[in-house]
Amino acid sequence: MADVPYYYPLVGRKSSGAVFDRISIEDMQQNYPYQFTLFILSYAAIQGNNDPIASAGFQYVPPAATYMEIAGIHGKPYKEYAGDLKTPEQKIADYDPADPKDTLPVPSRFGGYCNHGSVSFPTWHRPYVMLVEQAIGDVADGLAADIERANPGEAGRWVPEARKLRFPYWDWAAPKVVTEGFPPVIVDDTVRILVAGGQTAVVRNPLSYYSYQGGIPPDFQDEATREGIAYFSQWTRSFRHSPSDPNGSTNNEALQAAMVGERALNVRRQLGLLFNIPDGEDPARIYDEFSNTVNESRSDLNQRNTGSLEGVHGLIHGAVGGNGHMATPDYAAFDPFFFLHHSNVDRIIALWEWCYRDYWMGEGYTDPRTGRFSAWTQERGTYAQVYNEQILPTGARGALYPFRLENGEYWNSEQTRFLDADSFPKYYSYDEFLGIKVDQPATPEERRAARARIYQYYGFDPKEAAAKTSRASWTHIPVQSAKEAGLPELFQEINNFRIFIVVVRLPEHAFNRSYNFELRYTHGTESTFIGAVTVFARPDHSPCKACAKRRASGSIIRGVIPLPFSLVNDIMIQSGVNRTTAATMETTTADITKCLSGALVDTAGKILATAQGGRDAPMVPDEQSASSTIVPAEVALYTSGVAQKTGDASHPVHLFDWQAHNALFPNGWKAEDKEAF
Repeated sequence: MADVPYYYPLVGRKSSGAVFDRISIEDMQQNYPYQFTLFILSYAAIQGNNDPIASAGFQYVPPAATYMEIAGIHGKPYKEYAGDLKTPEQKIADYDPADPKDTLPVPSRFGGYCNHGSVSFPTWHRPYVMLVEQAIGDVADGLAADIERANPGEAGRWVPEARKLRFPYWDWAAPKVVTEGFPPVIVDDTVRILVAGGQTAVVRNPLSYYSYQGGIPPDFQDEATREGIAYFSQWTRSFRHSPSDPNGSTNNEALQAAMVGERALNVRRQLGLLFNIPDGEDPARIYDEFSNTVNESRSDLNQRNTGSLEGVHGLIHGAVGGNGHMATPDYAAFDPFFFLHHSNVDRIIALWEWCYRDYWMGEGYTDPRTGRFSAWTQERGTYAQVYNEQILPTGARGALYPFRLENGEYWNSEQTRFLDADSFPKYYSYDEFLGIKVDQPATPEERRAARARIYQYYGFDPKEAAAKTSRASWTHIPVQSAKEAGLPELFQEINNFRIFIVVVRLPEHAFNRSYNFELRYTHGTESTFIGAVTVFARPDHSPCKACAKRRASGSIIRGVIPLPFSLVNDIMIQSGVNRTTAATMETTTADITKCLSGALVDTAGKILATAQGGRDAPMVPDEQSASSTIVPAEVALYTSGVAQKTGDASHPVHLFDWQAHNALFPNGWKAEDKEAF
């Protein structure tokens, strides 16, 4: 056992003695009323709200299991977690707000525990969700027992459902989100639940907002956006898309608008693309690209461009937060939606690792050009990790602070892998999805077929798109033969068809806060949203506030925006170019880029800089040009060929023959706000 003053063992729902599924919040509300009631009341209880209507006694919540402590792990307040108390000697490497080594560098050291921009992004957040799941589960067990004692006629109804209770998720990429957006259970301030005696009651909804327990922490700071101010030092509760008002409020109309229509379709396409990765690639480098937005191992910008889960996850943070908590890493976890979101992120991780069992971070990566082996690092550090600390899957450098096991050792990344019977115990799984059960064994063929079903469900199906294109308009599109490309036997290229993807690389600290790159399609006087990449960044309050150039030379956030197949097809048809004599790949990419425009937009919706696509766009005058420290490092068009396995319709397609084409905005970025100069 570790020699520490106190720690809160993170064991998940071990007390239930079995593995039960996490289910969607909508499924729980509609079909599992006892679990839903226990979830709502337990989530409220750890937030400091014990509702007397539950006909149950007060439930004790240890300090380390309170929502205030759990949410504070992710970012602010930059302090030691109550469930991981250390001796002064053990704290020697921890973040210290009074230590110049932590506060003077630019950007300054990150003082929260969360891991972003590294291969440990998926592995760190898995025990984090388990922690809140454990906290509500312990409360639910007590509530259920109290309800049954007070209502003998309901014995056997509540306690078994408490045992099964796991933290729910909300699939923000499901098809119905495109038209429906958020369900009422997430946005309404009250919710109806079942209570003892078969009656129902309306209670405060703990998913809607959180009011701080014990007051606003002293290091919370107001953050200026171009639309106004997020009054984090004055707001006593969490908000979404708040106006610039010290009293704050949630704008549900703006919240819904950020999640429906083309914005939802963009999320779906980006998620589907994550399951279009072929077999037989370098395991460490694939896992790096999937896991995070920095891609530490990337050495060839022209190789595969399938995006990252962290990038998709960032889109949701920006869409939900706006001028509010979810859009800023330091405050995001204080919005109760955070854990619904990350439960779904974890569900996607579970699906991906079930499909791709061999892809893993390992102990580092090898540069294929030089043969040089390099270690993974956490560039910015965390509360318990110093700058550029090495990251390993096990051992002391694999520790996932501040999450401790029963023996006092820290969880490590290797222990977070998989949810099957042979994995390290986590006591949860996920409900069946498209015939996939992530805790069950499967053959390699079954896992490959599942990948195809997943990307088809999320709306990114190159094979279906190829069948729907105007073939006469695509006859000039070149594709390398599958045999020449060295693809596995029986793979056949789809002739005259490619997928088109915009690769975006953005400076993390361009605006000293979170912001978006938005891509739009312009046709005549109409402009339509295509997709976005979100930079989910914390403000840096280090003393050197004028060091924007040094910040901009730091980490680059990478994202991808798949162009809708139908949009590319329409542009080709409408271009008017003779496909048999004059059209080339170069003329096609030029036709596409001149129809596109870009904008840098903060999370409150203020446009900071804009750019027009194509070589024929007007050159931006020097006096109107945005600063080189804030413009994207790259916005360029890439394409890939598509191959399918002959005789096996269930097999996923193989993306290959990746090619880089033209930059989208060669004639510059125009500053639309003084902050962009």
